[in-house]
Amino acid sequence: MTISMLQSGDELQSMHHITYKVIKLLGSGGQGEVYEVEAKGKRYALKWYHVHMASRSQRAIIDQLTENGKPDERFLWPVDIIEAQQTFGYIMDLRPAAYKSIVDLMKRRAEPSFKALCTAGFNLADCFQKLHSLGYSYCDISFGNTFLNPENGEILVCDNDNVIVYGMTTSSVQGTLGFMAPEIVMGEKGPSAETDLFSLAILLFYMFMLHHPLEGAKEANIRCFDAAAKQKIYGQSPLFIWDPIDKSNRPISGYQDNAIIYWNVYPKFLKELFATAFTEGLKNPRKRVVENQWKRAFVELRDSIVICPYCGAEIFYQESIAIGADNICWNCNKGIMPPPRLKIGNRLIVLDKNTVLYEHHIYNDLNLSERAAQISRHPSDPNKWGLMNLGKRDWVFTKQDGTKVSVAPGKNAPLISGAKIDFGSSEGEIRIF
Repeated sequence: MTISMLQSGDELQSMHHITYKVIKLLGSGGQGEVYEVEAKGKRYALKWYHVHMASRSQRAIIDQLTENGKPDERFLWPVDIIEAQQTFGYIMDLRPAAYKSIVDLMKRRAEPSFKALCTAGFNLADCFQKLHSLGYSYCDISFGNTFLNPENGEILVCDNDNVIVYGMTTSSVQGTLGFMAPEIVMGEKGPSAETDLFSLAILLFYMFMLHHPLEGAKEANIRCFDAAAKQKIYGQSPLFIWDPIDKSNRPISGYQDNAIIYWNVYPKFLKELFATAFTEGLKNPRKRVVENQWKRAFVELRDSIVICPYCGAEIFYQESIAIGADNICWNCNKGIMPPPRLKIGNRLIVLDKNTVLYEHHIYNDLNLSERAAQISRHPSDPNKWGLMNLGKRDWVFTKQDGTKVSVAPGKNAPLISGAKIDFGSSEGEIRIF
């Protein structure tokens, strides 16, 4: 039986002169062990390094991370350090039980809605954008360090002790095979923000397709998927399974079904973005999909969700389908009538009883924290719906006959097909047909 390095009840004093009491072992890995600890009535997590991993370079990274502070509250960042004679560890916030790993998603132990998944994709890209904006490189974006709340799509990022200030500090961690950029696999370059972008695209593809973007027929035909085979698939000659030109690595039906089923669920614009990530971005690091591109795509995807009236499945409404043709539900294969929607510029927002508009929808600024409007039901007629102004300025509502009405904050604009709403910096048109 393996004996853990620390025991329940052990007390350790940190660099900030705080005493932490060990509660229990949470898990272990190649670098060390993680414990639940308590100090001043609050629970934390402690990562305690194996002696052979407690290097000076690793300590320098932790020192710098604790001094600089976290890029965002969603990072379970080192906040305090504990030293021992031969090793050390760091304190971070404890991950709440509601958050599940991407492995849980892959194994169907977590079943987020498409709406929650779109929110998670946005939040994940936003987290790494904040990290990269400070000059950091994460180095090891993979299954094990990202957690999502399947109820609402909130994200937490852990294992931040490998984060480096690009060009100033170095990490012994090169990444996880299967997520590493080809240039790292081939030993041509080390981790950077550009290689992080490739790893992020891999993780997002896993989240939305439940499959690896490079594992198609070529992987299926390998009898022994050993280190040499993985180097070929991920580094030497990688090929996107849905490459629009080279079809030789298409997924195999009956063996790689997730890749086929989910690819057909999503609208064209998302598939084109993934294609860019794993064709141009596969070969040229400077052409990789950046965080803002992912964020805009996941907002658009979330805004397009409509519930099938026949089976209750979430589908992605597409306005670009030919006039007179229905959107087809991927689950029951029935045609779906166009839902009520709001067109703002080239963006389309499906309107249902739970729709909320954010500052982003009006200003196109990717601000999804400030609410600008929400759907509301008429107090005396439940069959009438409106869009309530949650902002600070009046809207101008224009009926089809040209009549204009001011909509003050807290008041509603009725959902009338063809009517327009001037939000001040953008104009929306209501479509109900």
